[in-house]
Amino acid sequence: MSGKGISVVTGASRGIGKAISLRLADEGYDVMLFGRDIEALSEVKKLIRGKGLNAEYFSGDVGDADFVNNSVNEILNKFGRTDVLINNAGIGIFREVVDASLDDFRKQVNVNLYGIFNFSKAVLKNMIERKSGAIINIASLAGKNVFAGGAMYTATKHAVLGFTGSLMQEVRKYNIKVSAICPGSVETEFHSVGSPVSPKKLMPEDVAEAVMLILKLPLRALASEIDLRPTNPK
Repeated sequence: MSGKGISVVTGASRGIGKAISLRLADEGYDVMLFGRDIEALSEVKKLIRGKGLNAEYFSGDVGDADFVNNSVNEILNKFGRTDVLINNAGIGIFREVVDASLDDFRKQVNVNLYGIFNFSKAVLKNMIERKSGAIINIASLAGKNVFAGGAMYTATKHAVLGFTGSLMQEVRKYNIKVSAICPGSVETEFHSVGSPVSPKKLMPEDVAEAVMLILKLPLRALASEIDLRPTNPK
């Protein structure tokens, strides 16, 4: 089994990450799956292998640099490359600051920000050497908008957009594309406390299609940021 390239997807066990993983497989990519739920990851792996492609899963904390580096090195040793990285893993805890704890904030920074840093750094050396690759960070429209109860979450997503834009400037000279997708409300199993509810939502497959829009552009063209909203939220 061998596909058109090696993709890495974090938060791949369900929701947006699962949809992206299956869409990448539909396009012929081998998929390396990262998440916490081993049973769910195993099911996604089975679906991808059923398409005649390579799939492996790695269960651990995306904020743990040792876990990330060891896992990516294992992928590089086996396949020799990483072509696409989708930083999708995320967590949201929605509380007003007066009721929030530092631990609430740390949990979100660990996954939403440290996870993106760890994976991006882990794959970059190989991408730079080959002068090829794509890194797509699943951010949020919350990275551009503020709302009561979202101080911690929006802070991490603002940071993701700043990180993405700066990294893009650093590595575009190596033909590496770095992009952010900012979805609005998506119908997923994204667990949070007091999450705002939207009357109509995007589906995970919509975000997966946005990923493919970025990847299918000619080498000369870079969609550095995509805002994705429901067409009619009412």
